[in-house]
Amino acid sequence: MPLIHIKSNPLSRDQKKRIGDRIIDAFHGEGIPASSVVVLFGREDADMLLDGGLLIEAEGAQPEAPAPKPVAPPPAPVPFEKDIIPDFKNKLRRSKGELLALKNQLIKTLQLQGALSSFQAQEELGLKSCDWAPATLRRFFSELEDEGVILKQGQKRGTRYVWKGMSSQPVHGSPRLVKRGDDDPAGN
Repeated sequence: MPLIHIKSNPLSRDQKKRIGDRIIDAFHGEGIPASSVVVLFGREDADMLLDGGLLIEAEGAQPEAPAPKPVAPPPAPVPFEKDIIPDFKNKLRRSKGELLALKNQLIKTLQLQGALSSFQAQEELGLKSCDWAPATLRRFFSELEDEGVILKQGQKRGTRYVWKGMSSQPVHGSPRLVKRGDDDPAGN
C-alpha cells in the first residue's frame, strides 16, 4: 500500500484535497488501485532542503502538534479460489478479508473478460447458489464504478459492467466490425 507523507506549511482543506487527488490519480494511472493509496499531511517544523541545495532553519518553529496515530494497514487479501473455503458460501457473514479477496477476484475476472453481467460474475466466481451474492456484487460494481475503473451499460437484467481501468493483460487486437452488404438481405 503506497503511503505518502507530505510535510508543509499549513494548507487549507481545499488545498489538501486537490493535492491528494492529484497524487492518488497519478498512482491510479500507474495501475495501483486508488483505494489502496494513503496520503498524510503533516506540518513542517524542522530544517529543510531547497532545490538550490541550501539548508536553512525554519523560522518561528511552533510547538509540534501530536503526531497522528499510525493507521493499521488493511488485512492482507485472503487467497480466493472457488473451493478453498467450503463454508465461505454458507456463512451468514463474511469477514473483511474474504470480501476483499472476492472483490479482487471480481477485478481479475473483469480484466480478463473485459465485460460482465452480474449473472456472469456469479457464475465465474462460483456464487450461483448464494443468496447474498447479487447484493454483494452490486455493491462491488458500484464501488468500482465510483473509482472510475468500470463503466455501467444497460439497465436491469441487461446491465453489463465494462472494464476501462488499467489492465494487467496485454491487448491482442481489437474487435472486427463487419458491415452488411446491400446484396445480402439476410445479413450473412
